Amino acid sequence: MSRIARAFQKTATASATLMLALLAVSNPLHAGDEKPQGENIDASDPTKIYTYLGAGPKYTDYTNGEHMIELRVSGNLGLSKQDMVFFNAGYGEHSGDKVPGNNTGLTNARARWFHLVEMDYAVSSGYRGWATQIDLQLAGQLKGTDGQNVLSFGALPAFGLNKQWSLYLPMNVVNSWDKKFGSYNGVGLNVSPLLVYNPDNWWDGAYVQFWGGYTRFVSGNLSGEGAGHLDITVAGKITPTVTWTLLAQKNVDVDLQSYRRDANSGLKNDWNAFLFFTTYF
Repeated sequence: MSRIARAFQKTATASATLMLALLAVSNPLHAGDEKPQGENIDASDPTKIYTYLGAGPKYTDYTNGEHMIELRVSGNLGLSKQDMVFFNAGYGEHSGDKVPGNNTGLTNARARWFHLVEMDYAVSSGYRGWATQIDLQLAGQLKGTDGQNVLSFGALPAFGLNKQWSLYLPMNVVNSWDKKFGSYNGVGLNVSPLLVYNPDNWWDGAYVQFWGGYTRFVSGNLSGEGAGHLDITVAGKITPTVTWTLLAQKNVDVDLQSYRRDANSGLKNDWNAFLFFTTYF
């Protein structure tokens, strides 16, 4: 069995174990409840305040023909009715030696503070409200994820299009540094429209997200460069408080995770796929 096959097998086994653990943790919390709180969980809405924990495998394909298999863990802590803190991190194994660097190790990590300024969830068509956020993404140890650190801050207006479609329009100022914050790479502007569809007659908790984003840098080493992505997500519920999520992402232009000052790392994230299981508390 090849090294990558063994890595994938270990990742799949760990993911299955984590899913069973999440189910075990979730079920006792709601045993005996006539109406589990999970019936009210809307995982499709990025502005709703929840506490949850999740994990799953991720596959990344690079433009030089190499790839990475990774296990990611994430969590979200609802601090109040208006505030929450999100984090995620990963550990991966890289296939290929075309570029020097670590083939195993921690991948990029992320922490985000989110604050609801105003939001009326009863609005099915029209402006609902807006939120603010501060988002820090840290470079990893594994090559292909060790490019730079990114700090973003901005606003997220939310709109209802009808009972099934919603639109979110995050707009952020993006700042980039080299790994270990050695050099400042520049500042850019980001717009990332998110379109969400909630069908009535699919499976339990079904939703689909279409999330595009593009950052254009206006200063520093990255001045004039752009970085974009398109995410498509399909999700649903396994139990009232445990969800599954399948995400596919295509990247364009500069890959911020592998960019290095004064040199191209040779590893550009072409596309990736991500299967995630989450339990809500």
